[in-house]
Amino acid sequence: MKNKKFIISISLASGIFVAILLFDLLSKHLITKALPNTGDSMEFIPNFINFIYVENTGAAWGMLSGRPVFLIVVSLIILGIYLWFYVLRLKKLKNNTSITLGISVGLIVGGCIGNLVDRIAFGYVRDFINFEFIDFPVFNIADIALTIGIIIMLIYFIFIYAKEDKKLENITVQIENFKDMSEINKFEISAKRQKDQNEIIENNNEKKNLDENKSFRKELDVDENENLELGDIEDNQEKIKTGEEKIENRDTTDINEGQNGR
Repeated sequence: MKNKKFIISISLASGIFVAILLFDLLSKHLITKALPNTGDSMEFIPNFINFIYVENTGAAWGMLSGRPVFLIVVSLIILGIYLWFYVLRLKKLKNNTSITLGISVGLIVGGCIGNLVDRIAFGYVRDFINFEFIDFPVFNIADIALTIGIIIMLIYFIFIYAKEDKKLENITVQIENFKDMSEINKFEISAKRQKDQNEIIENNNEKKNLDENKSFRKELDVDENENLELGDIEDNQEKIKTGEEKIENRDTTDINEGQNGR
């Protein structure tokens, strides 16, 4: 799931872009209805702001006037570069980029496309907002959005960009340290498992040796018992034989004595 900052940044960029584009095109449409001819004007805030309809074929202050195709190409290139930067920034920061950048993108893209629509459709940009108290070019809602967007972009690059990179670097270091610790823990766990397995094998071997010793002793006891029994039998046989010999000797003696008495 994408993080909260990513959702807010994308939502703000998209929402601001749509709002600026619609507001710019609608305001231009209403002005051309109210002031159909170039140079027509009307008061809005007396001595401060008035509306005067101007068809601008160039950029600010009339620069590059009469070169709409060149301005269209330049606008598309700048727009593409900034959107490309925004996408790369989101990718680099793992969708955790500043909301400030999203606001800047929405304002710049909305203003840029608002004026691009005019240049592509009419060959000029419809301007109508004029400051009466200073000598300043006539502008429109798209120009306001572009100006504010560029200011916010500068704020982002001056105050936020480096901090985001530093934060990303710290997070990367923490992840690497965590990976190293994980590898160490894995090695320790593996070593412990190997040690436990060795202990189990040693215990099994000791148990096996003990069982073999017991079995061997039991066999020795059986052999000793068999030898004792065999020795007892031989002793008994010798005793019986000796007893029989004594009986035979006694009978022989008695017979001899009887013969002598006759």
